[in-house]
Amino acid sequence: MDTQNWQTNSSFDPYTQTFVVTAPDGVTALPGYMDELLLLQSISVTQGIIYGIQLGLAGLLLVVLMLMTKRDKRRSAVFLLNSLALLLLLIRNILTCTELHSIFYNYYNWQLHYYPKGGRLHTAQNLSITAEIFNFLIDAAIYSSLLLQVHIICCTIARTVKLGIIGVATAVALMSLGVRLYLAVFNIEYSILGVNSLTIPRNAYLTHIASVNNIVTVVTIALFSTIFVTKLAFAIHMRRKLNMKQFGPMQIIFVMGCQTLFVPLIFAIVSYYSTIGSQINSFVPTVVAVFLPLSGMWASAHVIHQKPRRDDGRYHRAIPVGATDLSSAQAYGSAKSMGTADTADDTLIGDDEIELRGSSSTSNKQQHTMHAMTVSPSSGGGGSSGHSGMHGVDEDLEMQQLKSEGVVVVDRTYSVRSD
Repeated sequence: MDTQNWQTNSSFDPYTQTFVVTAPDGVTALPGYMDELLLLQSISVTQGIIYGIQLGLAGLLLVVLMLMTKRDKRRSAVFLLNSLALLLLLIRNILTCTELHSIFYNYYNWQLHYYPKGGRLHTAQNLSITAEIFNFLIDAAIYSSLLLQVHIICCTIARTVKLGIIGVATAVALMSLGVRLYLAVFNIEYSILGVNSLTIPRNAYLTHIASVNNIVTVVTIALFSTIFVTKLAFAIHMRRKLNMKQFGPMQIIFVMGCQTLFVPLIFAIVSYYSTIGSQINSFVPTVVAVFLPLSGMWASAHVIHQKPRRDDGRYHRAIPVGATDLSSAQAYGSAKSMGTADTADDTLIGDDEIELRGSSSTSNKQQHTMHAMTVSPSSGGGGSSGHSGMHGVDEDLEMQQLKSEGVVVVDRTYSVRSD
């Protein structure tokens, strides 16, 4: 049959035509709609792409996270929660991609709203129920990880403020989980198990609950990210005032925190203007679950790359008063000799970072100066000076500046992601 000689009719739209579909009784003729067929095709392809992307993201990052994380760090609660969220995402996406081949995406059943009891229906229902349960567990794992990180980053602020922040964050997280649980139960009862008895009002109410859950989820994530970003912004501002401007792990966590704040919001907004059933809003928890471990790996890699090396030259150069071979006065922004400054160790507090605490009393400074002058001549005029240990006062402050000569600034802000 030659299809090249079709004559077109400008008044006829082939994509809105109707065709005959025979009912299950084998006799009754029912209308089928081409635009409905194309809509189902579009929904299936879109969901396949969306969940396929999430499947690749979760699987790849989970493998990289397992390979890149040190063995002693794999027992931390944050690592376990982040890995659990990625694993749950991986399983959820596999289940959802498999569900695309079920009876729920068959045009005949979808158009006639006919789902006969049998093995195909039970398989589709089991897949949908399991995926819905995993959606709730994913949110629980993400909120638990965010709560733990907020608890750690607030460890240096006043106890009353800390309890208030953690209390509000916990209440919002529990409220969001409650809405998600209600949505899961309602969807399982009336849309999955009760697929043959689903009415238009119930379907509209289900859509409304899903919209509320979408908004609550974004607000919850935004709250946690705002707390985290605000705390880091304050710490970065204090560091810049102390002339510590090098890009380090704290700035990395700040950048990723901003992304965690805004990117889920973008996907949530886009979902309201996309095709119904495209499931773009499913990217919201995926983005958060991916950004949490990704920021930690980036910060850790930067710490390893910037970590100062111990070489033999440290025994032959002058050591400024109040500094060691790993941290010099120049490295912390001293104006004494910027031309010969060492590489600044602008990182968060870690196992390999050395803290130096100084005493502000005049007598201690005089004793230290006397000791340095005594040791210097013994080196034969080589210009090297000794370093005597100084006992300081521990202060539960985020940023501590020792105002004595040879200042060393110690950053008290600790981020669990970079650990």
